[in-house]
Formats: sequence, C-alpha cells, structure tokens
Amino acid sequence: MALKDDSVREDEEETLREFLADSECLEPLSEWTRRLNVFDVLKITNTEIRHSNVLAWLMDPAENHGLHDGVIRGFVAFAARRMVDDGGFDDLLMDCDGFSIRREWRNIDILAVNEKEKYVLCIENKIFSDEHDDQLARYRAEIEREFPDCRRRFVFLTPNSGEASESDWLAMGYGDVLDIIDRAVETAAPAPETARFIADYMDTVRRNILGDRELEDICKRIYAKHKRALDLIYEHRPDVVSTISNCCRKWIGEKAGNDKTIKLRKDTGDKWDTVFTTNLLPRLLPGIDEPSGIWGEYGHCVYQIHVNDDKDVPRVRLQLVFNFDGLDERLRGDCEEVIHAIEEVYKKVRIGKRWCIAWATDYSSVPIDSEEEWDKSLAKTLDGMLRQLKRFEGKLSEKQ
Repeated sequence: MALKDDSVREDEEETLREFLADSECLEPLSEWTRRLNVFDVLKITNTEIRHSNVLAWLMDPAENHGLHDGVIRGFVAFAARRMVDDGGFDDLLMDCDGFSIRREWRNIDILAVNEKEKYVLCIENKIFSDEHDDQLARYRAEIEREFPDCRRRFVFLTPNSGEASESDWLAMGYGDVLDIIDRAVETAAPAPETARFIADYMDTVRRNILGDRELEDICKRIYAKHKRALDLIYEHRPDVVSTISNCCRKWIGEKAGNDKTIKLRKDTGDKWDTVFTTNLLPRLLPGIDEPSGIWGEYGHCVYQIHVNDDKDVPRVRLQLVFNFDGLDERLRGDCEEVIHAIEEVYKKVRIGKRWCIAWATDYSSVPIDSEEEWDKSLAKTLDGMLRQLKRFEGKLSEKQ
C-alpha cells in the first residue's frame, strides 16, 4: 500500500511540474490578472452584502458619485415597463431627486423611498444565496403595512433574472443593472476617480456574477490541456472554512499550552472540526477515554470547534460529540445519563444511533470581510465561547 501511495504522489508531482513548465499557456490570462481592480484588492467580489452597498450608493441621488438620479431612475423605469397595470406611466413621469435609500431596513436588502411622490421600490438581492423562510411574502407584507398610501414596486435581483416565488416580485438580472449604470455614466460623465471606481465595479460584476465569455473560453482551453494538475490544485486550494479552522487550531493550541485542563488533539478532526478534550470528560465518564475507531486514543467523547459555511457568512460553535461505536453496555448507559443531563442544562442535543452532538454554545458569525484580522477577532469570539464552555461544564458537573 505504501508503494502505491508513493507512486501516486510521484505521478501527481510530475503532473504539477508539467503544468508549471508550460507557463506560457497562462499568458492569455494576463489581460485580466494584471488589471488592478479595487474590489479584488478589498476581497469583496463574492460578498453579497457589499454588492448591495455599492448599488445602494449608486442609486442614491444625494451621494457623491456624480450620477445624480441616473441609476435610481433606471431602476424605476425598469420596474415601470414591466407593470401590468396603468401605474407604470406615472412612475416614468415622477421626479426621482427626492429618493432616500435604506440598507437592511427590516432585513430588506435595498429600499428606495420617495415620500413626495408616494413611491416605494423594494429590492431583494440574491447573488450567492437562495430565498428562505417565505421572506419575499414577509417583506411585501411589511412594506404594505408601513407604506399603505404609496405605489409599491418589488424587484427580485439575481445574476440571470431568476423568477421569484412570489408573483408580485419583478425578475431583474445583473445584465439589466449594468445597462442602467452604463447609461447613467454616459449621460452624467462623472469625475475620473469616480468613473474608475464604477468601471471596476462593472468589471467585477461581469467577471464574477455574469461571466466573461472571452475569459471563459481561455480558461476552458487551459483546463482541457492541464485538467489533472488544475484538479489537484483545486482539491487542495485554501478556502474560508480551512482558513478559519487553521485559526481555531492555532487558538486552541495556545490555550492548551497555558491551561492544563485542555488538550489539543492535533492528529484528529478535519476541515470543519478542530478536536480537543478537557479534564471533565473522563471524570464524568470513567473509561470514555479508551481508544475508539474514530478518534483513536482520545476516546469516544470530544469537543469540537465546528465551522459552518451554509449561510451568507461562515459561523463557528463549540459542540460536544459522542461516538457510541464499540462502547459496552455500561459505558453506553453512562453516556445516556450524561446526555440526559446535558438536555436539562442545554436543550440543543441531536442523538442518533452512532452519534450524539450537543451544542455547548450557539453559533457566532465570522465576518468574511476582515480575514486579515481573524487571528484577533476570531480569538475574541472563541475566548467568549470558552467562557461559555466553562459555565456549561460547571452546570453539567452539578447535574452529575
């Protein structure tokens, strides 16, 4: 088996060497990779909330972009042309200078309000996520309650004009947004610095949301030629979850060095979970630290710092995990007693045939726009969770 592993590794290394030796194949990408783009520098190209921030800024006629009411008027006209009743004609004739733009008003991405004209435009921006929890119906009901005397328009903005679950919401694509911005820039001729910023944003949308056809063709040719090497690179690429987990391992390693009640399990865990134990576990469950098939010498019960990335921003929590494989009847019964005590202390417990996961803390969000500060900001979050864990263990000890 070892020889096979060595040969596979050597084959993979040779594949990567061949790719590196053919660096000329990457030259056609230079037009894109050498271009300075402020959104790439700030690492916000794939952050939905940042796109909403830029759009809200461009839509506000009182902001300093120099486009005046060009962008908000474009959005109003887009909605008006798709109205099935006669209200759209009045929309096209109204004065758009009086708009105020609100961000995240009652969780709505962008809300444009013109009190003088009694008009409200509600925009839900969905680039990297989907609808959830009947949010469109809730938002519409909220707007109807708050603005009963206004003409109300609802826009569902997605990369490719995806249809909304609610018929009152008009489908709009980012191609439509670029057309609106392009016309506003051409009409207003903003200052060079502003024009460059707007051009960077439009370029970001084309590359990261809509897709650049020429760039796609170049990448397809390179991928066809070096598929194995690029698959290897992609498989081992650093990502948000891995980066956060590495920060978590560094943090728990420092804690274990200063607190002898904590033990870091370096050779266990995976991309999503950092494993550690405390002195409490073997005291509560004598024999639970006997070797298991899952965590080896570290037993059948461990703590995990779990990273979850199924929302708009990644989140972390501390959880206590039991594995029942190989436990005798006595230990299984002891585990069930502890789990019952945990349910009384902290209700969030999920029990299966082989596993039990008990939340020691709730999830905390990790801001994805401050990666450089994760060592500090994430450490503060984890410090707070560790204090919660100590209280959790204290209550658990009282129950036993």
